[in-house]
Amino acid sequence: MKKFFSLVIVFVVAITFFSVAHAMDYQLEQVVVISRHNLRNSLKAGDDRGLLTLRGGEMETLMGQYFEARLRAQGLFPKNAQPSVGEVRFYANSYQRTIATAKYFSAGAFPIANIPIEYHRSLGQKDSVFLPQVDPAFTKKISDEVDSKKLIADFRKEIATVERLTGEKFNPADSSIKIRKEVAEMRAEGSLSKINLAADALLMDYYDGKVSYSDSEMRDVAKISSLLINSCFDRPIGAKVFASPMLAVISDELNTSGRKFSFICGHDINLSTLLTAISVEDYVLPGTFEWRVPIASKLVIQKLRGSDGNEYARLSFVYPSAAQIVNREMLNLDNPPMIVPMRLRGLQTVDADATYKLSDVLQRLSDAQIVDGRRAA
Repeated sequence: MKKFFSLVIVFVVAITFFSVAHAMDYQLEQVVVISRHNLRNSLKAGDDRGLLTLRGGEMETLMGQYFEARLRAQGLFPKNAQPSVGEVRFYANSYQRTIATAKYFSAGAFPIANIPIEYHRSLGQKDSVFLPQVDPAFTKKISDEVDSKKLIADFRKEIATVERLTGEKFNPADSSIKIRKEVAEMRAEGSLSKINLAADALLMDYYDGKVSYSDSEMRDVAKISSLLINSCFDRPIGAKVFASPMLAVISDELNTSGRKFSFICGHDINLSTLLTAISVEDYVLPGTFEWRVPIASKLVIQKLRGSDGNEYARLSFVYPSAAQIVNREMLNLDNPPMIVPMRLRGLQTVDADATYKLSDVLQRLSDAQIVDGRRAA
């Protein structure tokens, strides 16, 4: 299988993560990771739908090993760390794919520590932090943000690619996008739902090495697979309502005394709404077909102590490239995952590496929970 993304791009992007060359010296004190689960079975896989795959577990273990190497290099943990009670927290939505992703990551990052994975509901039941209930006061505002006809019209080219590759037929007359009644997320209806599921299955098969198509075809497939998630970036009210419980958890983690590392594992919608709610600047993700929130991607928040004694923070987006997944590549310091710095719109940085005052980032997390003058959750 050819490696179709430039190693030069990988290198240039990767050196931005935990970089040590700054006008002011920084000491890493804490890392909070908000993760999408790794590779799963397609949503058309019957009783096994949505379950984390063996390749997903393998790739997440490699990602954990990469983080272990980086965290050790920055002095946050020693080799073969066995963290004290309270130093680390692993928290996942109560689904197999999210719990298992957290387990595999912990096996790579803390291989002899036997880290417990925290989840709050029975297996298969929704945790409201990850999939919150809709406050009726916001239902109409969220619905008003969705222009179903325009959204479908904007992606007719990509829909046609999925039709050609899968044989699934699309009928615009029976297709629509609506807000779920129980949670603040969208669902596709009619033949658009079938097209969406077909694209999801094709993307998962591609990552698993079962099919091979051109880069342009896979970009079209990925856009339809994540059509509903990507559209969250154009819905600031819906994003704040959905992300508010997660924002509160992140704030608590950053304010928890003695905490060094937090891993919070949810879904693509958690990352898409979170990034929208905190107003990240527009970004480009090299090395992936998925436009906004690739499989296994992670928002990483670093809490730093400056040589001036003050607290700072950096945000970055970390994810495996499509080539790394398809080719089952090792992830390590010599072959790192993709890392893209995240900048917050309208927030003043203190250096060229998108470093912020921690107090400003915490304020942004708090402000992002406010809709129409009240907290969304």
